[in-house]
Amino acid sequence: MKKITLLIASIAMVTTSMAQVHVVNDAFIYSKGTDIFITEELELRDAPVVDDAVPANNRPGSAFYLREGGDASGDGNGRIAQLIQQNSNSSNIGLGTFSVFQEGFADNFTYNYWSSPVSLPNATTANNGFSYTQLYFPKLMETFKFETDYVIDAEQATYLSSNLRDGKTDSQRFTDMTDLDNPKDPVVDSKLQIAKRWLYSYKSADPSDAAGVTGGGYFGWKSFQADTDVVAPGYGFTMKGVELTNGPNLITNNQSHTGQRYDFRGIPNNGDFPVSVKNGDFSLVGNPYPSGLDLKQFMIDNQGLIDGELFFWDSASTSHLLIEYEGGYGTYSPQIGSTDPNESNGVYVDAVFKKYDQQGNEIGDATTNNTGLSGPVGNANFASRRYAAIGQGFVIQRTLDDPSTEVKDGFTSLDDGDSGTVVFKNSQRVFVKENGDSSLFKAAPSNAGDQVANINAANIPSAMSFEVLINGQYSRNMIVTFPQGSTVGWDWGMDASNVANRVANDAYMPVEGRQALIQSLPFNELETVIPISFKSSIDKSTYKIQITGRENFETLNVLIHDKLNNSYHDILNDSYTIETGKGTTEDRYEIVFQEKTTLSTSDIAAVESFNIFQNNEQSLLTVRNTAMKDVANIAIFDLAGRQVTTSNPKDISADYTFNTTAYAAGIYIVKVTTTDKVEVATKVVISN
Repeated sequence: MKKITLLIASIAMVTTSMAQVHVVNDAFIYSKGTDIFITEELELRDAPVVDDAVPANNRPGSAFYLREGGDASGDGNGRIAQLIQQNSNSSNIGLGTFSVFQEGFADNFTYNYWSSPVSLPNATTANNGFSYTQLYFPKLMETFKFETDYVIDAEQATYLSSNLRDGKTDSQRFTDMTDLDNPKDPVVDSKLQIAKRWLYSYKSADPSDAAGVTGGGYFGWKSFQADTDVVAPGYGFTMKGVELTNGPNLITNNQSHTGQRYDFRGIPNNGDFPVSVKNGDFSLVGNPYPSGLDLKQFMIDNQGLIDGELFFWDSASTSHLLIEYEGGYGTYSPQIGSTDPNESNGVYVDAVFKKYDQQGNEIGDATTNNTGLSGPVGNANFASRRYAAIGQGFVIQRTLDDPSTEVKDGFTSLDDGDSGTVVFKNSQRVFVKENGDSSLFKAAPSNAGDQVANINAANIPSAMSFEVLINGQYSRNMIVTFPQGSTVGWDWGMDASNVANRVANDAYMPVEGRQALIQSLPFNELETVIPISFKSSIDKSTYKIQITGRENFETLNVLIHDKLNNSYHDILNDSYTIETGKGTTEDRYEIVFQEKTTLSTSDIAAVESFNIFQNNEQSLLTVRNTAMKDVANIAIFDLAGRQVTTSNPKDISADYTFNTTAYAAGIYIVKVTTTDKVEVATKVVISN
């Protein structure tokens, strides 16, 4: 990956200093797969001229084109160039054109959640917000034959009136096909048609307006169909796709997803952008930059201001009618155990699709793309979806303190106030290749390869995923991770709720009153217990559960423990089906890693022979030998199973002590073995 201070010119002249870039007249900058780094501002001074009556008068104006590198196959698998700027206080201005492509994943029935990387052009002010009139479609050019990967010509999309529902892709062709290898005279038979009816934004609070725009479920969505409506940088918007017929701008990526290619044109956003969310509500936000965005760093920078997970919309509808609409939110947990962004990339769980009535309320049975135990990791994704692509929109939430709220379970560690404001920062921008693992946008042009070299490789956490097939209809996927710094309680940025994707018949992991689908906790094979609850809205429901994947995590057993009849069932090598009646079944089932057998009289005597405790004020761990047993070995282990220290006492003593000053804070296992092979183990918490 080449990171350069701007020094390239394709045609005409670029005037630049060491820190600033100014493009004037009809000069342009063209980057084919090369990332561009600018330390200060960018000016694209002169506006394009479009004269339909006299085409000879047309002029491109000052322009900057980010285009795809790699081969010219047109398969959407090259590397799109990206722009990063260092100084957040630098203002990008001008009346010219900055152009960057992005492909949608949606068809004419389904939504993508977008966020624009560009704002309206202005000669003196920057970051003026996005209007739908800035959406264009790339035009075929003789230089690039049949694909649009590298073209610079574009036309503004046609925007259908609000009574029309279905967007349509553009239709283009070459009129002179005398030489099939070098076609000539491209024409546009029909323009890209965008259905304005589906353009909406949702911000529950505005940092520049204390009153904000009050949300309120389905009816809190605000249309922006007028030419004068704008979406501020950092906020997102919804837009349905187009009919997937045939055209040069219908792009299929390596995930076999096809969508419309859009050309975002304007002036690139630069700087820090605050976005807000009211208590008990959500806001639709997104990547405001023409580059990748590190969502984990975004969460680290805004820790405690919003809920510790992000939500991403997905849908599978074949109708515009709400009563036939299906969709749901996938969930990303950044796995913030520390402020080190490279400790883990985080984890991601896909949506369970819900159906809705005419008022936007959930009805009927849910569905998923994955309706069986088809592993290896189901729809739980250890790859994390950490890096947001150009144009990616997503949802942030902020809890109410009232645990009974349906918006979000109670959570008291957020800052005080009626709303929370988080900030997108230039420092969160990254050069990262869009692919199926690292890009959250479903339209990522490729699923091959990793993020580019300047993104440090993060550690992969120990984790396992499991799947619950509910009533044979859909699957609830969940992940359990075992990172350093986690607790058995609710951990912000590590545990994630199903609040944005609850269904009538469901399964979840209860954690301090919350319904988790991602849980992080310390692991000990003997003591780790993961309760699991089931909810049914009908008289009889079935839940088929099985482990679907493991990452850096080895264990001989994963078992469902039925506490009612004290039975154990293997879900690592097999599945197990639980049947419940109507209502919530809790405090009965749990996931464990070893059967707990009833202690014999001799085992009880052995346990009572030792009292093991930690004095954190004195940094001293004591093994009290109350029965004066002959001790052969005392060993201390961390929760990863690593032996921290060991001792082989030579004499029988009433107390054995260990200085824990050098121990990292955490949970440790102390194991005592007597000379007659009796073993006693207990857990201590060391905080010093």
